[in-house]
Amino acid sequence: MTIRSIFTSFQKNGTSFFVKRQNTIVSAAFVIMAVTIISKFLGLFKLTLLANFFGLSRSLDIFYAADSIPQIFFNILIVGAFNTALIPILGELIYKRKSKSMWRIFNSFLNIFAIILLVIGILGILFAREVAELFVYFSSLYRSSAIPNFQPSDISTLASLMQILFISPIILGVSFIFSSLLQVYKRFLVTQIATIVYNLGFIIGILFFSPFLGIYGLCWGIVLGSVFHLLVQFPVARYLGFSYKSKVVNLKNKYMKELVTLSLPRFLGLVFSQLAYFVESFIAFSLVPGSLTAFNWATSLYLFPVAIIGWSFAQASFPTLTDEYSGNMMEAFKKTLSKTINQTLFLLIPIFVIILILRLPIVRLILGPGSNSQFGWNDTILTSWILLFLSLSIIGQALLSILIRAFYSLKDTKTPVIVEMLSFVLNILLALYFVRVFGNFPVVSSTIGNLLNIHYYITFNSKFTWKAIGGLGFASAIAVTLNVLVLVYILAKKLNGFSFSEFYSPILKKLFSGIFMSVIMYSIYKLLSDIFNTSRTIDVIFLFILTIYVGVSAYLISAFILNDPDLDLVTRAILTIKDFIYGKRLKMLNSVDQSDPGTPDS
Repeated sequence: MTIRSIFTSFQKNGTSFFVKRQNTIVSAAFVIMAVTIISKFLGLFKLTLLANFFGLSRSLDIFYAADSIPQIFFNILIVGAFNTALIPILGELIYKRKSKSMWRIFNSFLNIFAIILLVIGILGILFAREVAELFVYFSSLYRSSAIPNFQPSDISTLASLMQILFISPIILGVSFIFSSLLQVYKRFLVTQIATIVYNLGFIIGILFFSPFLGIYGLCWGIVLGSVFHLLVQFPVARYLGFSYKSKVVNLKNKYMKELVTLSLPRFLGLVFSQLAYFVESFIAFSLVPGSLTAFNWATSLYLFPVAIIGWSFAQASFPTLTDEYSGNMMEAFKKTLSKTINQTLFLLIPIFVIILILRLPIVRLILGPGSNSQFGWNDTILTSWILLFLSLSIIGQALLSILIRAFYSLKDTKTPVIVEMLSFVLNILLALYFVRVFGNFPVVSSTIGNLLNIHYYITFNSKFTWKAIGGLGFASAIAVTLNVLVLVYILAKKLNGFSFSEFYSPILKKLFSGIFMSVIMYSIYKLLSDIFNTSRTIDVIFLFILTIYVGVSAYLISAFILNDPDLDLVTRAILTIKDFIYGKRLKMLNSVDQSDPGTPDS
């Protein structure tokens, strides 16, 4: 083969790789999971770099506080409201084979969203100082008397960082609109690759910008990542037929009205959920220095499996659920939803158990490696303490993302919003209460003993211990769990109930397997902790791997004995890998220069 033919073949196969369609939920979910794993490991590497460079410092607290405000606007407008409502509308147009109308409407949506994002970004930059003062004011209201007052320099730094960070939502918002388009066409791979290059931009900011610009380098890294996120998706959108029309802005077409109708309830719901995030941020900011950073890092760790498994299956199932509802195939809709939830639980329950039991070595191995790391043992204790309670939200957060999309597929955006608003109120009240409860806990004491001691629930003081931050995670876990239970109950009534054999019975089997795994794994962990020298990293790694091996084996054995129908996910994954290594690769080698590489959708 000549160099030119090799390049041509690579170009064709590379294009096919990026634009290939994922037709089934499982195939789409595994594609999303595979690339999300890479993205999330990059995210963990990013946390490792931050921990090594900065530790749980006040400067990182200020950075996360500055980032919280632009993130709130971005999550409300794009990630939740418009993005979720846009997919059913575009999907319906494609289902009805109205491609010309779809592209015209998409251009109109794109232009309108871009204008809204630009206006919000400019306002955020202009009024950053006032927003920063407001944030510090709220934090001061809840601050422990043991924590020093905020300095004027803190407010100035917070405002300056915020001005840079308001650039990112403008670029990233436009990019997420393209993500909606690609998801409708079931091109999930490139949307996940976009998250990888986004993290790469942030990592560049840590490694190359922060040595010269300090904490400001992190902000410019986020802006760079946002640019990468857009650039990697745009060529695939062009491949699918997108052609930008700057003058197409139609506020009066029926689809724009439908978008507003679908988005408005979700918009209101997200306002409440993001207010909860705002309240959590200023409460954490008011506690011991490093608390907000530790809370964000623990959140990233517990959301790692949620993103890889829960959000992947939710994202992959959304177009299928929308198609089944559009085709009035309600039994298929119920079966798809039941299968998606059970497959998610099967993969997620053992990971939840692993994080719950091994949270301390997980935090130490990810955030604290290296002799020169700024992340010390006390930082490890604080972060793992938060992770203990946030991990209780893992299953709830994953199921919540699936259930919300199920309601949106039914074009019911009001119900999850109402439930979410109630959940927000509950979360805030519980957060304000449990932070004070946990703040009473002695620094060295039994966690179970503290939680069962009624004295801490009725007596408060003005000086919180570092354990106060755990109350945020505990409050969030309770609110998310109740949110999921209420949504399942309402959805079951709307769909005239779920099949016991397809929905409830497999869930009960998974719960039993998870409990069995927890008992075995905790016993092994305690036994091995006395054998291994946990002050040495190599011993911690062996302890970590061996405990996980025994725990996962117990889970799979229990699932096999109980005849869990979703055990075939493991079998199919093994067969897929085996087929790729021993089957498809040989077939590819034997057919070089004898067949066309295939169409993008093959």
